[in-house]
Amino acid sequence: MTAPKVSSNPLQSRSRRRIPITLWIGLAILLACETFLFIDVWQTGRSPAHTEALIDSYRQLPTHGLIPHIARFVSINMTPLVWTGYIIFLDGLLELIARRRNLEGSPIRQRPHHFTTLSLASIFIWCVFDAINFNGGMKAWLYIGMPPAWKDRWWGYTLAFGAIVPGMLLSGQVLLNLGLFNWARSRPWRMPIWGIGLILLVGAAMFIWPLTHRDPITNLTLWTSLVFLLDPINMLLGRPSALCDWQSGWYGRTLAAFAGGLLCGLLWEFWNYWALTKWVYFLPFLGSTEQIRYFEMPVIGLLGFIPFGLECWVMWQMLRIPLDGLAEPLPDNQTLL
Repeated sequence: MTAPKVSSNPLQSRSRRRIPITLWIGLAILLACETFLFIDVWQTGRSPAHTEALIDSYRQLPTHGLIPHIARFVSINMTPLVWTGYIIFLDGLLELIARRRNLEGSPIRQRPHHFTTLSLASIFIWCVFDAINFNGGMKAWLYIGMPPAWKDRWWGYTLAFGAIVPGMLLSGQVLLNLGLFNWARSRPWRMPIWGIGLILLVGAAMFIWPLTHRDPITNLTLWTSLVFLLDPINMLLGRPSALCDWQSGWYGRTLAAFAGGLLCGLLWEFWNYWALTKWVYFLPFLGSTEQIRYFEMPVIGLLGFIPFGLECWVMWQMLRIPLDGLAEPLPDNQTLL
């Protein structure tokens, strides 16, 4: 790797040292959301809600004054608000890293059409998983405390679902830009065509199982199946793919997607726990270990977040095919978005 360039221009040097305003704005939103959520919990003395009835009873608790009203609003809308702040924070953090390390800036600024279409695609991507869970009969997770009227739901859906994939990929991009996975390289190698065909067959079987077996146990393949099914197709079509990276001896982008998924999973469950619109899990196949939890999520279930980041990245590469010319292409294999 080449050493960062040092500018003799004092204005450029000062610009590199300046902290981006989006980092401050995002951090302020995160802290405000946490503060107002704490105020609502502290003033009402409530415990975490795990049922619809309990959330309804908490929402009926009186609020007196402007601050308590805002705190209740934040508690009900915690997910869309806090994840909007997190995306803004990541934009600032990526821009700061770029200035300090002489790298490309935040992909939100460098590829705005790519980011916008990714956010829209993220809504569709998560709706696919929701459809499998609810309409397919798996019902491994359930939303509680949702506003009954659609007019009160749509903006929360849009912000929350639209932040899912960008949140994971931006988080992974931070780690890539920090160089944490530069070590993850090997000699190039080549997979035989029969191996690619086998991966496709395994992926198809893994994806069909959740569609045909109405049981939460199908979570075991839901979060990896589309990697096996779609990534080989992306590679054969000449799209960015994990298989292409691996065969070139580069595993850093895959590890960054894994890490981004896990990091966001930890944040999702943390910010979800005390909210008054939230999700809960039902994973009885875990037996007694289901009760060993990280907030609402059984601890073993956290493993699902690791491949989830890569799976969403693979789905996005497939969805980008009709968007060529609209969404800016990835410049190299060091970028997730």
